[in-house]
Amino acid sequence: MDRLTKEQLISDVKENNDIVAVVSEYVNLKQRGRSFTGLCPFHSEKTPSFTVSREKQLFHCFGCGAGGDVITFIMRIENLTFGAALRFLAERAGIQLPAFQLSPTGRKHREERERLYRLNAFAAAFYQKILWQTKTGEKAVAYLEARGITRATAEKFGLGYAPPQWTALVGLFRKKGIALTEAEKAGLVCGGGDGFYDRFRDRLLFPITNPRGQIIGFGGRLLGDGQPKYLNSPETLVYQKGRSLYGLAEAREGIRRRGQVIVVEGYMDVLQAHQQGIDEVVASSGTALTPEQVRLLKRYSDRVLIAYDADAAGQAATIRGLDLLAAAGVQVRVVRLPVGEDPDSLLRKEGAAGFRRYIAESVDLFTFKLEFILAKEDVTTPAGKARAVQRVFSLLTQVKDGILRETYLKQTAAVVGVSETTIYDQWRIHLYNLRKNKQRLDIKHNQRHTNGIAPAAQQPPAVLAGEKELLLLERQLLRGCLQEKDYFARIKRTLIEVKFSDPHYDALRHQLVAGDFSGAWPPPAGAFPPETRALYLELLAENEMNPLPVDVEGCLKRLRQRQLTDEIRRLQQEVAVSLDGEAEGVSPSKLQENLALLNELHKKLREEFPTFSGLI
Repeated sequence: MDRLTKEQLISDVKENNDIVAVVSEYVNLKQRGRSFTGLCPFHSEKTPSFTVSREKQLFHCFGCGAGGDVITFIMRIENLTFGAALRFLAERAGIQLPAFQLSPTGRKHREERERLYRLNAFAAAFYQKILWQTKTGEKAVAYLEARGITRATAEKFGLGYAPPQWTALVGLFRKKGIALTEAEKAGLVCGGGDGFYDRFRDRLLFPITNPRGQIIGFGGRLLGDGQPKYLNSPETLVYQKGRSLYGLAEAREGIRRRGQVIVVEGYMDVLQAHQQGIDEVVASSGTALTPEQVRLLKRYSDRVLIAYDADAAGQAATIRGLDLLAAAGVQVRVVRLPVGEDPDSLLRKEGAAGFRRYIAESVDLFTFKLEFILAKEDVTTPAGKARAVQRVFSLLTQVKDGILRETYLKQTAAVVGVSETTIYDQWRIHLYNLRKNKQRLDIKHNQRHTNGIAPAAQQPPAVLAGEKELLLLERQLLRGCLQEKDYFARIKRTLIEVKFSDPHYDALRHQLVAGDFSGAWPPPAGAFPPETRALYLELLAENEMNPLPVDVEGCLKRLRQRQLTDEIRRLQQEVAVSLDGEAEGVSPSKLQENLALLNELHKKLREEFPTFSGLI
């Protein structure tokens, strides 16, 4: 194929795959003006920094720097080469592509994967025929009817039945001239030489697919006596259990429409949910979510509800999976089902409306963990209350949002049965003890590693998370100042009174405030000295890439609030040290002065930010 033809084909594929439509199959996008935004699928984040432009047919993440066209996106998200991504998009658009030249290794790899897909599809067709067209399959059909699964639902998910014979599929492979060694690579047969036999026997089979709907493996439920009750395909080139979600291909449209994904444990839970119109449901095929499954879920939605059965939901492994979701920046909620029920049984008893009611009453991750803790402590006794509260505090140290933290403290006080004042006092003591322990550890660490080396030779401490947030806030404020001249003129007087923590940011702030910029806005880069010019150009570039307006007044308020709360925390620490007797030379009058100033700062905080309820 000549170069012109190749370039034309690539252009045709891109023109027939709108980038917004393609990315929406992996990322929950929301329109913001002329662009679309969402959580980046290539790194963990809680605030959307991933932008897609339909006009330019490009995507860009301001967090991790990923960017490119629709082909680049598919290469990254599906871990494909350029040629494979092009074929993927061509198939999606119904465009016939001639064969591109691949390296021998690449060609062999692709052919083996395609061979496994074909073998799995062949086996699935055989199992479906046994289920619906033979007397042998009547037992499995009866089982489905007893479980309330219709034929339409079973056919939608491609269910089949593996007969009890040891070599039913082996015999068909031999008849069709299919090498049994290849079928073994697909996980369909076991053994070797003349001793090959079917992996699945007397089992209702659930084909497991990738997000594109290609069959990658099977899950089989035993219908007769014996163990194990459920048997999955072994790991192959195309199937790894911890990287797949059952029913995802069927649920993709429902997830996009509902803006959420519900994760259940088993195959029957998925079938029953979809049958009753709850089509945003997938199964993890086990209680503990893996990091790979979490990344897969996040591609499709930033809101995940876990609806495991009541017994499984209390397991520590479940909580670890939930923590993985939370760490990935996903909004996690837990659907609490009645004891002894799973989604399948509950749907059969109460229908879709009943199940939706439980979804509406789902709780956030902290509430679920709180209930888990309280179930293990006797809060009717003082000792049990104390242990429960301390365990809750360990959870609260991971909550960064002040409003959420105060809400959870109030919730804990109510559930444990103590006053809010007591909870707040104990929380402050807990934080103080944490700081003291950290200081002791830092001192010991420095003593072990200094060994006579001057302090100047030590590595600088890492920037704390709170300091990073402050730097981002200051940078955002500067970027907003450069967007509109009239806006900057209105807040210029306020900026005079502000001082940034970063000296470079503060220098640029001072230059903007002190400068006489009467021409076009933003000013030319030459108006700034070399020490701030690079920063200024960076901010201009960020505004060019992200034209959405910055809430400058909101940034100023948050900065002022931050300065007040930081000063309050500093004084609280001084007062705590004084009361603890560790500070030398602190007079009672100085302590009283600090307490009075502390009260004054609290008053200012309440007056200036009446809606602020973060705990200090």
